[in-house]
Order: sequence, then structure tokens, then C-alpha cells
Amino acid sequence: MATQFLPNLSQDLTKLLDNKKNYDFIINVGNYNNNIGREFSAHSIILETRSAYFEDALSNGLARKENNIFILDFPDISVNLFNILIRYIYGGTINIEHKEAAEILNLLVACEKLKLKELYDFIQDYFIENHQAWLFQNFGLIKQISFKYSEFTKLQNYWKKIVCEQPEILFNAIDFTSVDKETLLSLYKMEDLCMGESELWDHIIRWGKAQHSELPKEIINWTTNDFGILKKTIEDFIPHIRFYDISSDDFYYKIMPYSTILSNDLYQDLSGYHLVSNWQPKFNNLISRNVIIPIDSKLINGEQAALISSWIQGNEENKISTKFKKIYYEFQLLTRGSRDGFTGEIFHKMCDNKGPTITIMRLKNESSILGGYNPINWDYTKHGNYELTPDSFIFSLDKEIILSKVQNNDNAIKQSANYRGPNFVDLQLASIFNVSLGVKFKKIAYYKEIHNEGDFIVDEYEVFSVVRKRNK
Repeated sequence: MATQFLPNLSQDLTKLLDNKKNYDFIINVGNYNNNIGREFSAHSIILETRSAYFEDALSNGLARKENNIFILDFPDISVNLFNILIRYIYGGTINIEHKEAAEILNLLVACEKLKLKELYDFIQDYFIENHQAWLFQNFGLIKQISFKYSEFTKLQNYWKKIVCEQPEILFNAIDFTSVDKETLLSLYKMEDLCMGESELWDHIIRWGKAQHSELPKEIINWTTNDFGILKKTIEDFIPHIRFYDISSDDFYYKIMPYSTILSNDLYQDLSGYHLVSNWQPKFNNLISRNVIIPIDSKLINGEQAALISSWIQGNEENKISTKFKKIYYEFQLLTRGSRDGFTGEIFHKMCDNKGPTITIMRLKNESSILGGYNPINWDYTKHGNYELTPDSFIFSLDKEIILSKVQNNDNAIKQSANYRGPNFVDLQLASIFNVSLGVKFKKIAYYKEIHNEGDFIVDEYEVFSVVRKRNK
């Protein structure tokens, strides 16, 4: 069996870099004209072995040779960043723990230049995990750089995921108005973009104005020519906005001031749609976008989470109408059976006094997902007490979606002892959920029957805290 002494090897090679012994390669880094450059002495055999870039530079004559010394200039890489990379090349170690986000992004680009592929994923993972706030503020820049280099797949996938699930991050980024038209247009074409149409209208108007600094700030001072400039800038976006999903109030306050941007036929049809009862729209040929909520769940997806959120907001239908497209809540995982355990004791430990919650469960050997919404605290110290609330509901998510609002407000929720699980009166979890008699259903306090009566076994369950979204 081979024994490895890699730390000693790393230290010895780094010493070779520092003492410059037998070097045959000089790398001029930084801007010498501004006195921020530095000369690095290195060894060609190590450089070409560790970096495909240096291998190409030596074989293709990119590195010039003077007095038997190879020379390369890197004016576009800072001294500090190159010092990190050259020490990685020699010693195989890297420390970026205290580096600013912008430095790490530049370091990633420098890695691509030097073809240090081993570092690509490491730096991207570190960047995403430790500098999320900066990423969100500079989302346009992240898109520009990550898609410029095909190897930066982790940043690319992260950008796509965030834009799809939380598009407001892009629209609220400090560099949003610098996002290129093609990128922005691709978002407006997405059927599952999680944002209201009136907000999308607001953002494209803001983006269009920012492309022409000469436009007056107050629209009251605009000329016909000014409206023409904006119309030409955003005309490709117009066919992808669901104008008929915009409320009458927003139509009046947001669309009408820019009526000349729309075609006359579309504007007249929208006016009739909002002003005349039973108006049959002529141009409503776009399917409403799917609304999703990002959720860490093994049981439900983002669309189902959005539907549950709409029920909390007052929706009583099995689909999300325009009125409920604005999402006001986020779901934060408190406990999961397969992760934390299936006992009432663990449930109360993880979920008591956490405010409104959603409980979701899958029954063994069944596809149906059952659940309930509790708008008040779970609290085992109130054992045996019934809680009054008109806002709780239970539900079933299967081929048939069933929403069952509370009928008996006085007995909507029953507080269970520390050794029993969540209790929606009709839907009750026992002391251990994933065994025989783990959950019981019997119609008592809610309007609709969401499952056949009886005792069942829980295959998986999750509880989420329902949190009001913060305004951004």
C-alpha cells in the first residue's frame, strides 16, 4: 500500500517558488505603468505540467524567450489573484476565505484563462454558498460572465434556477437595467415565470427608459417622439405580456399612461375587457403563467405550494385565478419524518410556537397527499384545548384536488399532548405516525371529506412554517 506525504510535497514545491532556484520563466503580472505590477519567477516544467494554458504558450511560441528565459505578460490579472493561483499551481492549496466577492469572481475568470479546471467547481460552489447577497445585487453581471464561459455550469444553473423561482432578485439587482435585451426577453417568454404581469410591465418600462437617458423623468413632459422611442425599445416584449391577467386598477394606473405603446386594436380590446361586463377579448391568446413557490419538499412541487398559498390568501378554487397570482407567503421546512422522525414528541419540539404552519403527509401505499393549515401556534401545553379559528383548512392533492374549509370554527384545531402529533380534528396524527393507526381521518369539523374514513400509516410527512414574504 502506497503512503502519501502530500503536505510535505506541497510545502517543498512552494519553497521552490519562493527561492527562485533554477527558474527559467518570468511572468509579468499587473499594470507596470501604474506601479501595481510584479515579476514572478517560475519553472516551465511545473507550469506546463499543471496548466494547459502554459503548455500551449510554450509549444505555440506565445511565451517569448530572452537569454534562455521564457517571458509572459498578464496585465489583466491582479498581482494578488495571480499570487493565489501560482501558489496553487506549485503547492496544490488555495485559501479564498477572506476574499471579497468581486475578487473571487475575477479569480474564477483567471482560472479559466490559465485552464485550471480543477478549481472551476470549487470556486463556483464557494462563491454561491458564501456570497449570495452580492450575487443577488449583481445578477446581471453574473449572467454575463457565467454564460460567456461554457465551463461555468454551476453558476449558469444557479442563475437559471433563481431567475425561474425568484425573478424579483434579477429585477431588484442594482445592475438590472444593464441586462441585455436577449436575456430579458427570454425571461418574458417563460410560461412558469413566477411574477405578476403588472410587475413585469413595470420592470420592462423601467428597463426601456434606462436605455435612453435623454427621456424626461416625468411622463407628463413626454412628447410623441419620446413614446415612440420607448415603443421601439420594448416592442418585442409586448406579445409576451399577459395584459388580460392585469387587474383593472393596474390597467388604469400603469397601462393607460403608456397606451400609445400598444397597438390601437389591443388597447381598445383591453379597454372593453376592463370596462364592459361579459366582454369577449379578441387577443387573449396567451396561457396564464404557472405560479410556483420555491419549496424544500419531498411531497409537493412549487405549483402545489403556490396553490396552498392561494388558499391561505382566501382562494376557494382548485386553481389559481388572476386575483391570487401575487404570492405573499414563503414556506420554510421545520421538520420532515424521514429526516427527524415520526413522533409527536419530535413534532412539538420542532414546530411548537412557530406561528402558522402547513402540515403535509403521504399515506403508505397511496398516491394522495393530505394536509392541513393551522393559522395559530401549535402548543402542547394547551393539551386538550380546542382552538377557535375561521381560517384553518384541510386538503387533498391527488387526481382530484379537495379543499375543505373549517365548518365548526370553535373546534377547528385541537392542541395535543407532547406525545401526539398535529390534530386538525378531522385529520389526526397519533404518537407514532409511520406505524399502524398512525393517522386517523373522520369528517367532523370541516365541510368536505378529503379521504375515506379510517386509520392509516404515514409514509412521509413534513411541516412548514408559513412566513409572510418581505417586501424587497
